[in-house]
Amino acid sequence: MSEKKPGFPTAPGLVGKNVYLRPATAKDIANTYHWFLMSDPAMQSSAPHPFRSPTEAAEAYQKKERSSDEQLFVIAHQKEKTPVGVIRFFNLNHLNRSAELGLLMDPDQRRKGYATEGVRLLVRWLFRMRDLNKVYAHASSLNKGAVAMLEKAGFKRDGTLRHHYYYDGELHDGYLYSLLRYEFER
Repeated sequence: MSEKKPGFPTAPGLVGKNVYLRPATAKDIANTYHWFLMSDPAMQSSAPHPFRSPTEAAEAYQKKERSSDEQLFVIAHQKEKTPVGVIRFFNLNHLNRSAELGLLMDPDQRRKGYATEGVRLLVRWLFRMRDLNKVYAHASSLNKGAVAMLEKAGFKRDGTLRHHYYYDGELHDGYLYSLLRYEFER
C-alpha cells in the first residue's frame, strides 16, 4: 500500500522538501509585518516605505486590487505549517517574459535554507506555469545574506547600481541579479 502524502493548502508545484508556498492573506500580513519592522532598512529596499502598524499593513493589503501580474506568497515550514517568510513576484512584463522577486524572512529563520528553497519553488513555478524567461532581484551591497542566497539559488549578478541605497548617512551600491530559464533548467 502506498503512503499517502500530507496535503498542503497550495498547488503541488509549490511544495518543496522543507517548505511550501501558499497565497498570503491579510491575516498573514498582520502576523508577519513585524519582520519588516525588525529588519535593517538597508536590507529591505531602495524605495521608501510608509511606516505602518501591522494592522494598517494588513488593511492596505486587503484593500489592494488583486492582479495576476503580482502575487504575495507565504513561505511555510512543512512540519509546523508556520510562516518562515514571505515572497512575491511583481513587475511582471508579458512582452519580455520577466518578473522581479521580493523576499522577507523571519529573522529567527534566516540561514536555514528556507529562503533559497522558497525562491527556487517560486522561480520554477514562474518558469513553468507563467512561461517566463527571466526572474530578477535587487539587493543592497550591504545585504550579504541576500547576495549569498541569490547566488546559491543560481542567480547571476548582472550589474551594479552605483550609490543606489542610502543608509546611515552614506550611499551604497545595489546589485541586480537575474536567473534565466535555461540556466535554471540545467
